[in-house]
Formats: sequence, structure tokens, C-alpha cells
Amino acid sequence: MSEFDALLKRSFAEAHEPQDDGFSLRVAHAVARSEKALQVRTVVQSVAMAFGGAAALYGLYTFAGAIAPEFLATVGLEIARIHGSLTAAPSVGDAAGNAAGQAQTVLQSLGAGLTQVFLLAGVLAGGAVAYRATQQD
Repeated sequence: MSEFDALLKRSFAEAHEPQDDGFSLRVAHAVARSEKALQVRTVVQSVAMAFGGAAALYGLYTFAGAIAPEFLATVGLEIARIHGSLTAAPSVGDAAGNAAGQAQTVLQSLGAGLTQVFLLAGVLAGGAVAYRATQQD
């Protein structure tokens, strides 16, 4: 044990009750005040996040309200068109007209599908070229 430790123990042994002049109480009040401020700040942040979330949901609701009727109408028309083409029975007199109309519909469908196929093929080819270029260096 060092001389300082011995001096410290003797000093405290002589003092029956150390005086802190209210230091412990001031520290306790300061800690309680900071904890209360932290609780208030947490509540304010939670309320602000709730308001922000509500505003975002209201914005999405407004956006969906503006877009949804047109989207549902388009989907409904497409479903009606598909249902009509599947349930239409060809007549004998219009066999050539129906065949031409159906052929045109098939070609339009293929054209729409081929655009996506060609786009995907182009992306894959570009990726292969980029991969090959990086492997050669």
C-alpha cells in the first residue's frame, strides 16, 4: 500500500460523516432532470414520426385514389375483351373474317411480346460483351 492510500484511509477514518454540502442531491437532481428531458424528447420524436407516417399514408391514399379508377377501368375492359374473345363462337359466314381478325390479334400480341423478348436479349448480349471485355483486360 502506498503512502497516499494510507493517508487517504486515515483521513476518511477521522471524518465520521463526510460533508458534501448537498453535492449528491444536486447530482441526483441533474440526473433526474436529464432523464426527464430524454423521456420528453422520446415522446416528441414518437409523435412526430406518427404524424409523418400519417402524412405519407394520406399521400399514398390520395395518389391511389387518383390512379385507381382509371387502372380498374382498364383492367375491367381488358378482362371483358378477353372474356369476349374466348366466348365468341365463330359463325360459318364470318369464318374468313374471324380468322383474319384473330390472326391480326395474334400478330399484335406477338409484336408486344417480341418487344420485351428483344429488349431482354439485348440486355443479355450487352452484359455478355461487357463481361468479356472485363475478362480480357
